[in-house]
Amino acid sequence: MVDKGALARAVIYAVVILYLVTDLFVIGGPLRRSFERRAPNSSEVVEAAKWAGVVARIHYQPILLSQVDRRVEENLWRSGQKREGLQREEKLLLRRAALNDLIDLHLLRLKVRFSQSEVPVTEEEISFELSRFTARYPSERDYLASLSEMGWSEKELRFRIAARIQQEKYLTGMIDVTVGEKEAEVWFEENKKRLRHPERVRARHIFRSTVGLEGRELKEVAEVLEKAQDELSQGADFDDLALRFSEDEKTRDEGGDLGWMQPARVPEGLVEHLFGLELRKPALIQTEMGWHLLEVLEKREPRERTFVEARAEVLAALEAVKRRDGLREYRKGLRERERKHVEVFFDVLERDL
Repeated sequence: MVDKGALARAVIYAVVILYLVTDLFVIGGPLRRSFERRAPNSSEVVEAAKWAGVVARIHYQPILLSQVDRRVEENLWRSGQKREGLQREEKLLLRRAALNDLIDLHLLRLKVRFSQSEVPVTEEEISFELSRFTARYPSERDYLASLSEMGWSEKELRFRIAARIQQEKYLTGMIDVTVGEKEAEVWFEENKKRLRHPERVRARHIFRSTVGLEGRELKEVAEVLEKAQDELSQGADFDDLALRFSEDEKTRDEGGDLGWMQPARVPEGLVEHLFGLELRKPALIQTEMGWHLLEVLEKREPRERTFVEARAEVLAALEAVKRRDGLREYRKGLRERERKHVEVFFDVLERDL
């Protein structure tokens, strides 16, 4: 006996399947259009993402324009610059550079995520890097104010430091930075002149600032140092005079000692005087910053170095170059391999410039 219920169900199933196949693969009916509207690459979803400020997607994961602008602010902050006063084209270039960095970092994070067990980061490593970061600030209050300016918490900063350490460890394992002894010697011979010791002097000074001063106040600054010079000529100790008169807080407790200096690292207004003074003959020098009672203690003429003397510096320089070039090539290769998974919406990138 035929089961009429089973027969009816089979007919219904066949009709439903026929409808689904026809809707999805033949005529593109309402069901298919509904799926397409919700697909991450559908025009509706893309437009909604762009309206929400999505400037790029990596494997459909968004990067927001606000993230790009924040990265721009970070980059400007690190270089001591401000966004105010920049032209539109300059702002666009900064955004493009920041977006490229964010895309590369996102792709790199995806790679590192699958290798986290291979590149662990310890609390000691994070704390060491954090201490190096905070050492840039004169006080804890300045450090906390800087974090607040960037909108970061200390927890977020530690997280960022950990992520950077992990990425650097991962890349170290991916990039060969071995430098051979013969390679270093050849490079040294080709760059010997660049590596020679430049002319150097060791000097000390007593400094008084004239920034923001005018009229009688300017004259009084010069008079203070003239008095110090007069006392020095009568046998006064330079260390004592520096402690009494100098406003250079970094050197006053060390007798005004500036250490060994070379022309490339001396402020322009001071170079000619510093390298032109005779030994042990203090002189009053005026610069844009103020007055210096300056004395040159020793001079060394420029001379070439041997490979043995420069070896450590050469190896470090070549390793840095190889690491930089290797990182560039790795990022370029990673971007190329993932190209089909990276979308950039340039109209959003140019928004509100």
